[in-house]
Amino acid sequence: MDASSLDLDAARERLLTMQRDLQTTIDDLVARLESGSTPDAAEGGQDAGDMGAHEQQAAENEGLLEGARRRLDSVHDALKRIEDGTYGVSVVSGQPIPPERLEALPDAATLAGEKL
Repeated sequence: MDASSLDLDAARERLLTMQRDLQTTIDDLVARLESGSTPDAAEGGQDAGDMGAHEQQAAENEGLLEGARRRLDSVHDALKRIEDGTYGVSVVSGQPIPPERLEALPDAATLAGEKL
């Protein structure tokens, strides 16, 4: 199967939806990290445990933000591959990516098991 037999319009729509959802997630995480507030902080009742929990939550949000940004980059790359006619072909081996993989991961750039 090559890119010409894929439903590129459907793939583009899935990717655009992913792009919107990821951008919303990124915006939300950035707002949370920038606010730096917790419900306890507003009440004036923070102890060392509260601070530790807040720091842990901030670290988790930073990890989620990094992952969402990487995935958004992957979605952008997939949209570019649609435009240049290489969507559905592994960027590593040049072999067709199975439709099942693209259905599950519309931004897949490689065959399962291939490393970039």
